[in-house]
Amino acid sequence: MKWRRPAQKLVVGKPEYKSIIETTLGIPCLYGEVVMDIMWAMKRLIRYFVPTETPELPEEDSLTMSQGLRMFLSRYGFEIEPEMDLYEHLQHLGRHLKNVSGIDYENWGTVKLATAFKIICSHKIDKSDEMFTDDVRSKLLDDADKYKDLVFRTGCIANYKKILGLNILRNDKVDQLAELVKVARIKAEHVRVKPMLNRSLNLLQAK
Repeated sequence: MKWRRPAQKLVVGKPEYKSIIETTLGIPCLYGEVVMDIMWAMKRLIRYFVPTETPELPEEDSLTMSQGLRMFLSRYGFEIEPEMDLYEHLQHLGRHLKNVSGIDYENWGTVKLATAFKIICSHKIDKSDEMFTDDVRSKLLDDADKYKDLVFRTGCIANYKKILGLNILRNDKVDQLAELVKVARIKAEHVRVKPMLNRSLNLLQAK
């Protein structure tokens, strides 16, 4: 490769790339958790460095958090529980919404997907289910029996409760984080203003 020096390793985004390149080209490659974290960051920030590149991150990548941020938040008691497994599971179940009821679920988040299957499994609408249109709510109720052999009722309701709990916890943590940021800004402003006050006092004393 033209721009690669002999001692350098090639960073790749997938393990199969590493295997193929090392086998066919004999170029040592680097792949791992740190590399994936860097790749994730590059996808999010590339538009700032290369304006012509505007990649759209899928929701699962948007949900992912950098390891550095996860470690930083952990120091302040913010333990972030990954939602990826639940999200992927719900996305898999979401296909049934399209196939059975003709409902377009593509842009739905985890809470909305979980709520839809909660309605299907419980055969009832709650006040908190107003996120759906009347048409969608009717379809979910009318077609509920058609999902009997497609979804696990107990599991869907358990997922709904878990995701709802995570959502409440997230909102609480967001409020706490906002308060920490507010305090940090006040302290930063104090650090910035204090030298200015000292200079003003020195000038007054000099007079």
